[in-house]
Amino acid sequence: MTTKQQATSNWRSPEVEAKFRLADEARWASVTENLPDAIDVPTSFGSTRVYHWPGTGPDIVFLHGMADTSFRWVAYAEALDDYNVYAVDTMGEPGRSVPSVAFESADEYGVWLTETIEGLGLHAPHLVGHSMGGYLALSSVVQGGPAGSVVLFDPVGVAELKLVRFLVWNAMVAIGAYSPGPIRRWFARRLRHPVIDDKLDFGALAKSQRGHPAKPMPLPVFTDAQLASIAQPVRVVAGAESSAFDVDEMVQRVAEFLEAGTARKLADAGHALVMSHFDECLAEIRSATSAVGESSD
Repeated sequence: MTTKQQATSNWRSPEVEAKFRLADEARWASVTENLPDAIDVPTSFGSTRVYHWPGTGPDIVFLHGMADTSFRWVAYAEALDDYNVYAVDTMGEPGRSVPSVAFESADEYGVWLTETIEGLGLHAPHLVGHSMGGYLALSSVVQGGPAGSVVLFDPVGVAELKLVRFLVWNAMVAIGAYSPGPIRRWFARRLRHPVIDDKLDFGALAKSQRGHPAKPMPLPVFTDAQLASIAQPVRVVAGAESSAFDVDEMVQRVAEFLEAGTARKLADAGHALVMSHFDECLAEIRSATSAVGESSD
């Protein structure tokens, strides 16, 4: 019998973590005066931190990308005040979730997310994921996890990651962020990544990346059969200028294998589309979740 490896903090030191926490709190304070409720959900992998903006409408669960936290979804949560909104800090990432055992396979991301959703008492929430968060959503539903619909923005797991191109893009993001103002703003436009020109936001991201080095489990592309097994409506929005994926391949696979799937390329958007194209992404979320509600009436 294999025993799960005990998980330890990936922070380089308590002092480094404390600096990130202060930076993360500062960026939350810069965008909202109404902090959400914090819920800690026990799972077999540890305690999952979830932020809740109560509402009387449909349940919706947001899943952020790598090296980030639920902060990424504050503006979406406040714009969707007619929904019952949750945002999850991914286990093993810099947020407030506390792992007690390590994941042993990529599938366990989906197991963990399903346990988290069920621990919240949700039966068929709409799942919204960006980048790695998209992988988490797909992993859960592929394994039979509860979801009313799935909305994915430039998700991991549908097409092969163009690793070298993506690493170059990330390096350029870092160069841009530490450049003088006019050059920084040029990089933000050129790379389609507005966070480059947001000192509070990028400062927190930089502290998380330096102090909490990413050690992700390899995330394989979902097989044709796995995608075909998904019964829920899935909407994929790819950045037409994404440096992470071959977006034509992504759109093609969704059309070919997801019976209830739709996909499109968002013009002039890159991998950071949930930050650069807020209005368009918000409209996609509303459209996708409303369509499910109308079909169930």
